[in-house]
Amino acid sequence: MVSVIASMQPLVIAAMLAWAGTYKLLGRTVGVAASRSALPKLLGSDQRAVVGYRVTGAVELTVAVLLLVAGSTPVPAVAATAVGVSFLAYLGYAKVAVPKSSCGCTSSRAEPISWRGFSRAAIVAVGGLVATIAAITSTGSPWWSALASQPLPAVLVVAAEVVLVLSLSPDFDRTWIMPLRIWRMKYGRHPLAGVPDTLPITATSYNLERSEAFTAVSHVVRSGLLESWDEDGWRVLTYGGRIGKRPVTVVFAVGLDSATVGIRSSIVDEATGEILPVPAPPHPARTVLPVVATA
Repeated sequence: MVSVIASMQPLVIAAMLAWAGTYKLLGRTVGVAASRSALPKLLGSDQRAVVGYRVTGAVELTVAVLLLVAGSTPVPAVAATAVGVSFLAYLGYAKVAVPKSSCGCTSSRAEPISWRGFSRAAIVAVGGLVATIAAITSTGSPWWSALASQPLPAVLVVAAEVVLVLSLSPDFDRTWIMPLRIWRMKYGRHPLAGVPDTLPITATSYNLERSEAFTAVSHVVRSGLLESWDEDGWRVLTYGGRIGKRPVTVVFAVGLDSATVGIRSSIVDEATGEILPVPAPPHPARTVLPVVATA
């Protein structure tokens, strides 16, 4: 099985390089992809970036053809390893020098450089290295010979690597990731299952303390939130306060559902439990009259 894996690497890597190289050399949106990549910073201008992009595509296509034609010979396998290592080095540079740049490996889609891009480059580098070792030690055979002599293992190896490469390619996310997420949302566990549906106390107090109802009695309040509880669709929040020298409790009831809408407030005398009227602010806002110019 090891020899089959090594023998099929040139075919898999050739397909990857042909896919990427064809776009870089012949794609209609190459200029967009190049401008979004780190090549303009690396080469000095957008024009040079496009040229570098197309040269890279030509190299990829050349190596792909050599891998397909030469089979298990060392030279194309070493070239594939060099291409993979070069990709890893470029992605490392781009991640540091232009963190928001796009890979632009196979399309103009704006996709930040991530572990997926590094993984695809690593597959090329490692696959080329495996093919190189197999060619040097004569443990592998041309991919067409392996496919003819052991068709089932060879097909399984290629299929597994193809699935892996496609799963690492953002271009196919809409093809398989989105349907998978839809299926999971429809038949799987709801992502909010187990999360309490009760509004947090902190959120209620935050909104309350910025409301007009709180502002109307804020001159009485002398403490932060003291207690809170939920009862009959209302959330009750209490604050300490003072009217003159009399300690009071300022009580707010905040509606939690459609049947208990709004905010209600009361001021309760702590000593007697009597409900008190809201006193006027000690320093009422002055009314500023407009200045009328006279001749």
